[in-house]
Amino acid sequence: MREINERLKLIRQNLGLSQQKLAEELGLQRNIVADVERGKVKNPNFKLLRKLEEKYNINPDWLLTGEGEMYKTQKGGINVAEKLENAVEINYLPEVYAAAGYGAVNEDYPIIEKMSCSLEFVSSILNIKNPYNGVDIIKVIGDSMEPFISNGEVVVIEKTHNAHNGDIVIANINGNVYVKRLEKDPFGKWVKLISENPEYETIKLEGEELNYMQIVGIVRSKIRPF
Repeated sequence: MREINERLKLIRQNLGLSQQKLAEELGLQRNIVADVERGKVKNPNFKLLRKLEEKYNINPDWLLTGEGEMYKTQKGGINVAEKLENAVEINYLPEVYAAAGYGAVNEDYPIIEKMSCSLEFVSSILNIKNPYNGVDIIKVIGDSMEPFISNGEVVVIEKTHNAHNGDIVIANINGNVYVKRLEKDPFGKWVKLISENPEYETIKLEGEELNYMQIVGIVRSKIRPF
């Protein structure tokens, strides 16, 4: 069973709010929410419980004990418990980059901002085939994948180690992260990571070199900033 800190975090993610935004909407200081989520506070104060109940219909008994349902009742005819089961958590990594070029090196412990989206949105709009494997959003730097992916665009990744020929993948080679089109030998003897831009050479790995590469995921869609 989840602990109180995990249950509060689940509430916040289901609402699609950051710690700061949740605290603002409840009229509380951010540290009140943050301390509970970090496990520093085992028993949330009455004000937090009351405001969650009043504003979002959260069941205080569920938050305190894990018993019952997260929401006290249905709101506006929507079964929120069912809605939660159909929600998909997406990780936005604002400081993680995949290089359409010569490889990007990222921090070992990146900032992760989590958000919840409906299963229908993730499947239909973001084109994620199996959302429960995990979904990441990162930025692409470089022009080697133009015109398919341009420098500065944001891509939505379905996390999986299994990719097929022709897939645009995020590949990690010795800590360098690339976004490339995959081509692989059916017998597992070699892998090619191909750029869309002909000015860039294909990366070919074979033999023991294959041990240094890991497919992180498949690019399913992109977001162009304006």
